[in-house]
Amino acid sequence: MIKLKLEIQPRDDHQVNVIAEFESDLLEQYKRRSARKIAEKTRIPGFRPGKAPYDVVRRVVGDEALIEQAIEDLIDEYYPKILEEAQLKPGAAGNLEKILSLDPPKFSFLVPLEPEVDLGDYKEIRLEYSPEAVEEQEVTDFLKRLQTNYSTAEPVERPAEEGDLVYVKFSGRLTHPAEGEDEIVFPERPAQFVLGSDLMEKRSFPFPGFSENLLGKKAGDAFTLTYTYPQEDEDEALHGKEVEFQVTVQSVKSLILPELNDEFAQNIGQFETLEDLKKAIREQLENAKKEKADETFFNQLFERLQAQATIKYPPQVLEHEIEHLLEDFQHDLSRQGMELDAYLKMVNKDREAFIREELEPIARRRLERSLIMEKFADVEQIKIDEANYQQAIQDSLRDLQSIPMDKKPTKAEQNQLTQEVLIYNINRRLNQMILNRMKAIATGQATEEQAVEEVLTTETSSEPEAGNEITQEENQNPPAEE
Repeated sequence: MIKLKLEIQPRDDHQVNVIAEFESDLLEQYKRRSARKIAEKTRIPGFRPGKAPYDVVRRVVGDEALIEQAIEDLIDEYYPKILEEAQLKPGAAGNLEKILSLDPPKFSFLVPLEPEVDLGDYKEIRLEYSPEAVEEQEVTDFLKRLQTNYSTAEPVERPAEEGDLVYVKFSGRLTHPAEGEDEIVFPERPAQFVLGSDLMEKRSFPFPGFSENLLGKKAGDAFTLTYTYPQEDEDEALHGKEVEFQVTVQSVKSLILPELNDEFAQNIGQFETLEDLKKAIREQLENAKKEKADETFFNQLFERLQAQATIKYPPQVLEHEIEHLLEDFQHDLSRQGMELDAYLKMVNKDREAFIREELEPIARRRLERSLIMEKFADVEQIKIDEANYQQAIQDSLRDLQSIPMDKKPTKAEQNQLTQEVLIYNINRRLNQMILNRMKAIATGQATEEQAVEEVLTTETSSEPEAGNEITQEENQNPPAEE
């Protein structure tokens, strides 16, 4: 049994310094082990691999190499024992900070601790949850948008009127670009607009009200207009910037709307009658309002929980979350054909400032919410039961069938994909169970005597049945020409 002396020094950043001192002869034992290991990999004249004596190996490779290998091997073997002896639960990989001495072997380690969360009196939080009701006019407007998407288009020679489909080409450049800033913010591109707010939802691309400038224009007309983006615009690169747009009208077409009847409903999806379609529209709008209400409700709830909770974690855990966020952001940029360096140049920020000012606050909020949910699940004893596990399997089988494959995967690839999809669906269901319980408590619907399972079954998935999800994005399918 190796004698081990430990000194634990807590730090303010949820890490500890652990000073570990071993018996004096331990390093010598590991130096001899290292010599055998080195002798197996290093060609030493006159000896077969691994057969050179210790003194010969030491003379060939030097004491420094032996000590370096010996320390590495010693730490690999004893670091887990140090954590166990010190009764520490690490939250990330520790590291050797300093070699304090070699005789006796004495090392200083920095150990990040496992995150700790105290939720406080979370059961006293109360929030109102009230999704907006769907008005009949909203169903009517949705139906009008569907009519427009399934309409036919007929070219006209007159100026554009409300309800017309107008095809344009446009480009946009900064009127006062900063030094080194690319003035082209909208390379020339085609676009199409249905004019009139009574037919389509308010367009915000390339800016709110853009399509209103097309009223009265006819094919072949070209004009210039400017727009100054507000400081709170969704696109940070355009905050407060004035952009000049060059617009050319390519064509104007009159839309012929289909008649609203049972045949129209049957063309939209798996609906027998127009009333079935209207019912599905109402349900879809209700689900959308519920999702919006959920987002608002849980944002407020987590703000309250974070404000009263005590959350401790080492910096490495936050850094790990930032790395994930940065990877996701770069992936999103690549889908738009942009590299991170080009984006940083566009927003006039260096990498460090962007991470510190933009990503770190999001990563911190996301991390703390995740830690709160984990602690809440532990306190409330929320776990995936057999019924939810079986449902996750069914969800995964459905998801796997819908994943496009360029080529048939190998058995190993298929097994890995199946496992990843199953884990995703298990976590998705578990997270929903946690959120349902949080909502039940915060709205005063849960009682101490109430079984967790009862609360978890009060909400069902709002996912639409296959074939019944109604898409009505503007000009998703351009109207057919007669």
